[in-house]
Amino acid sequence: MNSVFISGCIFNSNDNDTEIDTDIVIGMISNISGFYPWMSSRDNPTLAVNVNLFNCLVEVDPISYKFVAALAENWNNPDGVTWRFFLRKGVQFHNGNLFTAEDVKFTIEYMRNMSYFSQELETISDIVIVDNYTIDIITKYPSPTLLYKLGTLYILSEGYMRTIESMNDTWPIGTGAYKLVEYVPGNHIMFDRFDDYWKGQPEVKEVTFKKFNNSKEMKNALMNGEIDICSLAVEDFKEIQNTSGFIVKSVESPGVIYLGFDFRVNDSYGFKGLKNPVSDIRVRTAMYHAINIDTIIEKNLMSAATPASQFLTPYTFGYNPDISRLPYDLELAKELMREAGYEAGFTIELDSLNSGKWINVSNEIATQLSEINITIILNPQPASIFYQKLYEKNTSLYITGFNPLEAEGLIKLLLQTSNMTKGSGVWNYGNYSNPEVDRLTEIISYTMDTEMRGRDLKEIFSLAALDIAWIPLFSTKQFYGMIDEIDWTPSPSSFYWVEEISFNK
Repeated sequence: MNSVFISGCIFNSNDNDTEIDTDIVIGMISNISGFYPWMSSRDNPTLAVNVNLFNCLVEVDPISYKFVAALAENWNNPDGVTWRFFLRKGVQFHNGNLFTAEDVKFTIEYMRNMSYFSQELETISDIVIVDNYTIDIITKYPSPTLLYKLGTLYILSEGYMRTIESMNDTWPIGTGAYKLVEYVPGNHIMFDRFDDYWKGQPEVKEVTFKKFNNSKEMKNALMNGEIDICSLAVEDFKEIQNTSGFIVKSVESPGVIYLGFDFRVNDSYGFKGLKNPVSDIRVRTAMYHAINIDTIIEKNLMSAATPASQFLTPYTFGYNPDISRLPYDLELAKELMREAGYEAGFTIELDSLNSGKWINVSNEIATQLSEINITIILNPQPASIFYQKLYEKNTSLYITGFNPLEAEGLIKLLLQTSNMTKGSGVWNYGNYSNPEVDRLTEIISYTMDTEMRGRDLKEIFSLAALDIAWIPLFSTKQFYGMIDEIDWTPSPSSFYWVEEISFNK
């Protein structure tokens, strides 16, 4: 049995009294890009930390991944372009200012000037304060996804922001469960519990996010008692799981890794002057049947993934439970290749990122597709080169992934016919196009009725699945190691909502 010093939860018994140290340390390997609203991007590591300082009008529940009330207790739609929010009373900012509708109006108007929010908030035409705790957000046209856009808009204190704008102060003040105490970039971030938090006091009093260079270093820090919680690399979770004093929990990612195609028939990137073989649905279907996803997950991902059937997982509204993976069927795949005139096969380049996981998965796909005489030339690249190649549509076959918060945004980026002028199909790297998908996408853009909207979203994914618009591969699992005194359920978002952490007493 290993002897481990526990940095966070120390139980000292003295004359039948138990003293609990409620300070914890969380490990991380990515730097944050700053604090809201001055952060340079809304990347996941930054949001995972900032979520503790701020609240939104509505928020995604950490576990169910569904919308729940936050600073807005409830909301409705008086008409097709108005969202009326009824705000929570008695909420304080970290500096003691009371939260009102003025703060909501100020935040939206302020964040419109931030590049990472300007496009999402452009649908808003007016903001009308009905009273201190009621506000109408009016859109230019019906905007059914407004809740999703507001679900990552942290509310600022107007009074505080107006006092510091000219001082270039970047100290964050929110309504969240924790307030910033200390920040040493590249080293650590320290938060202290906000005792006047509107939901009540969390159990964790002080939390420090400590930066490490890599996952192996962070895992060792966990085992040595320097930290209490951290994410784990797939190859490390069993070691932690088998060590006394620790527990491991996992959560499935809402993102899906998939294999994409170039749909251009006669002017494709990889087959100049020839017909592009993967433009033929029989070839795409054959490739799908020839991929044994269970083998890929077992051999290359240590079984730490779930086979995918579509772009979405059940976490996301619009997921279609009627879509199933095509079964692994090598004989059917060979028959389809014969029907398409490619019994002798062809050679095609596969683009991927150059990290170990991607290379291993690509190698396995190449091995499996060789069974139907498709020769894969692997082309692993650094992220900057890989994504530029995709944006320029200089690819025949590629592996990437997408982590959606909502389905409409995914459809407009990945499945709608590419039109850069309109901003549609920006990440539709293979020029997939289906007029019915485009028609339904226009309809859902303005459909406020949830039932109708859900029906049309499912139909879009069904159509794309019939087209073999992609080959869904898998959703990864994220593992977390923690000392066994901690009680915490990880979120699919990979955010650390510290207020959700408690202790096993």
